[in-house]
Amino acid sequence: MDLASPAVRVSAAVADTAEDAGAATVDAALPTEAATADPAAAVEPAECVDDPMKYAPRDKIEEKRNVGIRISVAHLRGTGGSDFEGKAAVLRGVREKNLLAKCLPCVFGERDFVAYGEATRYVVVKGDNCFVFLEENDPSPLYAIPLHDKTASVEDPANPEGTSLTISPTFRNMSKDDLDTILLKYENGKIAYQFTFNKQDGSDLAARFLSVVNSLKSSGTVGDRVSLLKL
Repeated sequence: MDLASPAVRVSAAVADTAEDAGAATVDAALPTEAATADPAAAVEPAECVDDPMKYAPRDKIEEKRNVGIRISVAHLRGTGGSDFEGKAAVLRGVREKNLLAKCLPCVFGERDFVAYGEATRYVVVKGDNCFVFLEENDPSPLYAIPLHDKTASVEDPANPEGTSLTISPTFRNMSKDDLDTILLKYENGKIAYQFTFNKQDGSDLAARFLSVVNSLKSSGTVGDRVSLLKL
């Protein structure tokens, strides 16, 4: 077996003594004059080459600006009354389930749920707009839902939609018997919103809401939208 040769012996390391460079000295700072600056020259006001609001939809901007100030439930009622009023648990459409939830619903597809009281709102339908308030006496709605492009249908509690939520579920993860859910859907079939009504607030609330929403298309009033400025 080949072995490496032993290392050659070397003498101990030595270093020269550092020379004394003496103490360090620093010259004193010299006095200088105070800094001065000339005042900025006056310039003419800036002017826009083009009016940035020239092509803006001013009527829509003013309409949105005034919506939160003027529209209360009393204002919507006006002298002719609203088309529908009542309490409901209102939820926006939820996201689609993932592939596992679709393929293995018994394992990954357990339904989401929310308490009725947590999502309860005061709903007013006027023309083809649905206004959602936190409380009946609020000065303005949380938001408004256009109804012209949506249809309403009753959800079967025994066979609910896969993307809807269960409101105040029982031990079977089904909504209580005194709750009726109406689904607002886009034309492509996806859920836009769901409204759940408590029969204790009125046994016919869900049926009346369903009738009012679907009557918009059947009566041919779609397109004759109620302007928020004219309410």
